[in-house]
Amino acid sequence: MTNPKGYIIHLPNHPDSVKWANEALASGKALGWDLELYAGVDGRTTNIAKHKLKFYSGSKKSRRLIERPGTLGCFLSQFKLWKKCAEQNRPMCIFEHDVKFLKPFSVEKEFDDVLKFEGFIPAKKNPIGQWWEGARAYYLKPAGAIKIVQWIIQHGAIPADWALNKSILNVEFDHGGKVGFKKKNFSFTNQLK
Repeated sequence: MTNPKGYIIHLPNHPDSVKWANEALASGKALGWDLELYAGVDGRTTNIAKHKLKFYSGSKKSRRLIERPGTLGCFLSQFKLWKKCAEQNRPMCIFEHDVKFLKPFSVEKEFDDVLKFEGFIPAKKNPIGQWWEGARAYYLKPAGAIKIVQWIIQHGAIPADWALNKSILNVEFDHGGKVGFKKKNFSFTNQLK
């Protein structure tokens, strides 16, 4: 498979996010990944209605989580990329600002919708179905993007990692150690105020 364009989501108005994203970009480019920085949505400056979306009503936990500015911004940033992937009918890789690239891009297996490079631990099933913690690093095909966007429009916004859900699309895993994640002292999804 060819090396698709990869987008590293960051907040241009937050120095830590810019620093981490540039570190991620440098580590990926050094290994030949086709990457660019992507200005994410700051959840402190918007709301779900401005994006003509609604919240998912099937889970109080989902609503509580997505109302946090960091989780909302993360979701909206990825939602915009999901729409771009579907509209342009081109696969893409999506990364959060705190990843580190460890090996060159390659895909050793066929997949239909999404291939996660990181975040393989199954989370406790939610009302939607099985998901895996973290939407930090994955390869998304247009067919998968269409499924996620249609589900969100029909059912409502959920945390981004909840959307990489077995009940919404086919989720596969690349255990090749190409992309890692180092927990930072600050979590944008949990602590951004």
